[in-house]
Amino acid sequence: MTGPIRSESAEALAEYQLAALASLEAAIVFAARALVVTYPAVNRVQRPQDHAELTSARELIEGCECFLVVLDAHWRQVSVHLRDGHPDKTKYDDSF
Repeated sequence: MTGPIRSESAEALAEYQLAALASLEAAIVFAARALVVTYPAVNRVQRPQDHAELTSARELIEGCECFLVVLDAHWRQVSVHLRDGHPDKTKYDDSF
């Protein structure tokens, strides 16, 4: 186990957090893709005769999508602590 990182700079703390966010994002994307592969019918229009399992898979995929949007918003807030020119600072920069 590592020691506390409180003495690190704001940029170093942001880098740690962005690494954790990237790992979490990858896990969520993997889970959503696994659900789509496991339940291919999630992509068709919902019907009254659909099984409850299919309905809950749809809801879980929707939750994953919402979580990814929130993760992206948090990533943007954390990345302000990175210096200009840092690779993660411009990851989602639309200015170029």
